Amino acid sequence: MAKRQRGMIQHATETISHGFGYARHLLRGNRVAGDMSWVEPGSRPVVLVHGFLGTRGTMLPLTRRLQSDGKVVFSYHHGMLQLGSLTRSAEELAVKLRGLTESLEIDRVDVVGFSMGGLVSLHAVKFLQAHRHVRRLALMGTPLGGTWMSLAGMATIGLVSASVWQVRPGSRFLKDLRGAPLPAGVRLRQIHADADALCPDPGPIEGVDRENDYVVLPGGHSSLVIAQPFYAAVREFLDEPDEPARAVVSR
Repeated sequence: MAKRQRGMIQHATETISHGFGYARHLLRGNRVAGDMSWVEPGSRPVVLVHGFLGTRGTMLPLTRRLQSDGKVVFSYHHGMLQLGSLTRSAEELAVKLRGLTESLEIDRVDVVGFSMGGLVSLHAVKFLQAHRHVRRLALMGTPLGGTWMSLAGMATIGLVSASVWQVRPGSRFLKDLRGAPLPAGVRLRQIHADADALCPDPGPIEGVDRENDYVVLPGGHSSLVIAQPFYAAVREFLDEPDEPARAVVSR
């Protein structure tokens, strides 16, 4: 019993420290240098999409880890408050992904969407042709089943913000997003924290392989972009070789 209590205390302490780390990176704002150079031949660039009340700085721990492992990393900023429609943010992201692949003269990139950024990324892939430019999409702590934070948002900024209504549990936006099929050629992974009070784990959605691409690890919401085990789940996903294309047999 004492051992279990010590484990719970350690887990809570780590989760709190991850929250402080997240806040420190949040204050860095969007002054995060990009890198257009190619680091590792054959490696696809990774595009990071931050969450609600976030900045590009919140994705800095992931950025540094990916770069140290030889990845080219870009981060997309869609507004700290994200008061506008998530659909509009998804449209902007789809345009940026197309422009990135064209400027680098590559076929596709990998995308990591944190929290609300995952909703934006998934909408772009499912509804806005972004699947043509995305090979793999990792959703980290994405509120696919909605979030209780929307209730507070509706009571405060609901008159000027479309996004807080879109992340309401049971909203039409979320029903359509979860119900739409995943386009062929895109692999999807869900990564959640078991103590995430802001964006609870909704379980695997359609198109996610429960055995291989549905990952739940110890931690809170901030842990997803701070703690190393979550990064390892992302890196493993990005590094796994693509399945060989099935040969077409003519009859």
